[in-house]
Amino acid sequence: MAAVDTNRWLDEKCARAYWDQHWAVPYQELMQDTARWLDPQPGERWLDLGCGSGRLTALLWQLSHGQLAQIIAQDCNPVNRQALGKLQRRLAPAPTPEQIPFVVADFSAGLPQYETAAFDGVVSGLALCYAESKDPITGNYTDHAYNRLLTELYRVLRPGGRLVFSVNVPRPRWWGLFWKSLGMAFRVPKPGRVLLNALTMQRHGSWLQREARRGRFHFFHAAEVVRRLERMGFERIKARLSFGGQAYLFGACKPAGRLIPWSSGA
Repeated sequence: MAAVDTNRWLDEKCARAYWDQHWAVPYQELMQDTARWLDPQPGERWLDLGCGSGRLTALLWQLSHGQLAQIIAQDCNPVNRQALGKLQRRLAPAPTPEQIPFVVADFSAGLPQYETAAFDGVVSGLALCYAESKDPITGNYTDHAYNRLLTELYRVLRPGGRLVFSVNVPRPRWWGLFWKSLGMAFRVPKPGRVLLNALTMQRHGSWLQREARRGRFHFFHAAEVVRRLERMGFERIKARLSFGGQAYLFGACKPAGRLIPWSSGA
């Protein structure tokens, strides 16, 4: 029987460490850049894929002034339900449980739980590159799950639907992110916990890079991501660096007879 590689995304301690990521200066930059490209409209239905603690879910709700019909927050680790619940209780206007449900699922298996053209928009923060798959014969990692996920994102979007997501650059410099945020750690509640979690994320980052070199995860250059999005049928693709230069942010649309304009943010 083939060995099963550890998936740290399923580890509760790892997930909890990332709950403090929003204090990091580069992460705040990424959230601001993502917000400029999101344009949620009243009555729309969105999917936050790989939602983690739910920061992008909360951002969508705030940008829409609580007028979205629904935001499904999906993550592979059940413990993130706790963090999302805390955020939900602070949102105004307060969403109902039906408006922001939490779904436990691994997107490496695709998105079979969602109907075709189910969403007006999909957002994902630093997650899609972790879709993983192995060749059943050789046991080597492949990009099959990554490509399948892009195909599924196209399928679940309605015509004219928008996709906004970020992924890490090739060979990300995690320690650079740490040093840029070190001063912030002493100006936040429970600085000791925040600092400890930051160090935990550094150790986790080393594992991510090792696995990416094996082909398990996919830290592609921006041009390669754009090429794959175009191959799947997406249009009006745009990209920029963010997250202290350690991530690319992408925006794309599914074709429609009447295109939905982007917000004016650069």
